[in-house]
Amino acid sequence: MIAGQRRRVRVELGDERSYDVVIGAGALDELTALDARTVVVLYDVAVEALAQRVIAAFGSRVALARGLAAGEEVKTLAVAGELYDWLAAAHIDRDAVLIVIGGGTVTDLGGFVAATYLRGLVWCAVPTTLLAAVDAAVGGKTAINLAAGKNLVGAFHHPALVAIDPAAFATLDPRDVAAGVGEALKTALVADPELFAFLEREMPRALAADPEVLAVTVAHCVAAKARVVAGDERERDESGAGGRAILNFGHTVGHALEQTCGYGALRHGEAIVLGMRAALALSRARGLPAAQAERIAALVDAIPTPHPDAPLEGIIAATASDKKRKAGKVRFILIRDVAQPYIVDDVDEAALRTALTAIG
Repeated sequence: MIAGQRRRVRVELGDERSYDVVIGAGALDELTALDARTVVVLYDVAVEALAQRVIAAFGSRVALARGLAAGEEVKTLAVAGELYDWLAAAHIDRDAVLIVIGGGTVTDLGGFVAATYLRGLVWCAVPTTLLAAVDAAVGGKTAINLAAGKNLVGAFHHPALVAIDPAAFATLDPRDVAAGVGEALKTALVADPELFAFLEREMPRALAADPEVLAVTVAHCVAAKARVVAGDERERDESGAGGRAILNFGHTVGHALEQTCGYGALRHGEAIVLGMRAALALSRARGLPAAQAERIAALVDAIPTPHPDAPLEGIIAATASDKKRKAGKVRFILIRDVAQPYIVDDVDEAALRTALTAIG
């Protein structure tokens, strides 16, 4: 990807729901070309200035606009209910387009509201964090949390457009940058050896939020996720190859850590980095060659994470309730090598306890 170049990635779903992800300077200009009589804007208050630019660009077509303080605490039935009432009070109908601007928690919530209000509104995502750009805003998964676990109530509802301007990442906190890089590395490990090699060379620049490095990283992640989603939109692959489920590498333990530590204590990407350490330990125990395991672990360990403040027994219990379990068995995504993922459902508690020592 040439510096400054705008790139368009098509997410092919085989029907009229297929959509474009536009990455690069000026990507937000694509929004105003939408065929929308009425526009509703939901945004993260941390990017108020950007949201106001979008609102101004639509002018009189904007019927409603509302800012939220982002965080896992907004992904609740209570907040979703407030938004339903907000839309209903303004008599928003199915001709409206909901534009959601912010990080992954806001796009998850906004997409879920779009999926369920009036049985489905058209929506567009404008991810403003690296984590949302490489993961949450692409692929059609929308969800809210329950006390019992993360993303337990959700729907598949693809956006009509995703617009990503890497300039939005310039003001991110270093922890947020590292969290996004962690999720990008996950994508590389399961689906993109070229991106893995790129991050191996450029990890210091990625963690320093170098705009060229992040633009290339986002483009790779979006393209990889588009390929995976096109082949297995609803995570129902039964071929044994893994399908969309491979994107959950590091997530079984990662989600358990988020729940056990308390939502918000860890960035999602930080939890996934820690979860990948455990998944790598399990992979190594099942045959990932030691030299390659050490090479991969060195890159994973280069991403800074806080030490998780969670009891071991709590992590194990939360892992057992992971929403991706099948037939009562918890599934783990492991790797034989870079871009060679596979699924197992026979990790016993002893093996899990040993693997959890790798998270630090």
